[in-house]
Amino acid sequence: MSVKIARWKPVRILASLQLTVIGLLLMALLVIGGTIFQAEKGVYAAQQNIFQSWVFWLFGVLPLPGMLLIGSLLFINLLAAIIFRLPYSGPRQGIFLIHIGLLVLLGGGFISSQYAREYFLTLSEGESSQMASAAHEWELAVWTQAGMKKQVQAADIADLRSGRPWTVSGPDMEVTMIRYFPNCHPAARTEKGETILNEVAPAVDPAENLPGAVLEIRAPQSAARRFSLFSGNDFPVTQRYSDRDYNFALRLKRIFLPLRIKLLHFEKTVYPGSEIPKSFASRVEIEGGGLRREALISMNRPLRFRGYTFYQSSYGEDGQHGANSTFAVVKNIGRWLPYISSALIFFGLVVHFLGQLTAALKKSPPEVRS
Repeated sequence: MSVKIARWKPVRILASLQLTVIGLLLMALLVIGGTIFQAEKGVYAAQQNIFQSWVFWLFGVLPLPGMLLIGSLLFINLLAAIIFRLPYSGPRQGIFLIHIGLLVLLGGGFISSQYAREYFLTLSEGESSQMASAAHEWELAVWTQAGMKKQVQAADIADLRSGRPWTVSGPDMEVTMIRYFPNCHPAARTEKGETILNEVAPAVDPAENLPGAVLEIRAPQSAARRFSLFSGNDFPVTQRYSDRDYNFALRLKRIFLPLRIKLLHFEKTVYPGSEIPKSFASRVEIEGGGLRREALISMNRPLRFRGYTFYQSSYGEDGQHGANSTFAVVKNIGRWLPYISSALIFFGLVVHFLGQLTAALKKSPPEVRS
């Protein structure tokens, strides 16, 4: 049955070496084009339009395959070749293992592009935190405060933009988003102190956007109220309900980390005779999972802890408050797949070359004539 399927023309095309060459050529062209596009439009625009898209539009009119589409095509091509073209046993077992490794590599790249999440954490020397913030994903935070105790609730902006009310537990207060501004700036203030927002065109890099929103809140036995929130404000908007003050703020989405990290010391070295940084590193103290220890995070030495990887991203210097360090916090469920792929490819190469060597040694030497 499998032989008949393998002779079917569509299967032969999917498993053909010609399709592999075409896919690799298109991928190389996308890398070159994406690099040029990145230099003109920025990293985020290149990722969204080329490297993490199924189709991108050249000059806005011509549809071309994106990296996800080319990668999926190569994945199907490799899978078809493994099933219908390559032998599972015999002298070409090494080639079979190499193809399996490449298949895992492509699958890992797709998983990372779809499910990997990156956050950022900035700490000053002596400061500690257990939360990291997204680069351009926003949330609505509502909290009350009594002394040093702060009770915070948060909702993803993407969920609120659907128009469904969000119920804040406690006073059973419903919050509805009337309008959302992906990027805006405050224009003026009303007599009641409310901010009027003017929408502006979103920036190419969403990390540069400052969103705003018009919200409506309802509570039992109270009239509905509307007010505006601007993410660029350093202070929240306070609304009083049930004899309590509720603070509202638009902020970058935050996540709780499985550890508390404290910046003990930041160190930077520069090239001699210049202010250009040569390297920088952070000495941190981590506490979580019943352990407490010190670790060093540098440019080429990340810290890994329970599925999270902390990279030394950037730094800042303030003459009054000292240095601060920014870490990129990445959660990637497929981070082990490239290592597994590399091991399979290496083992496949070893098996292949040993098989070739064994076959060569088994050949009888030519007769020597006198």
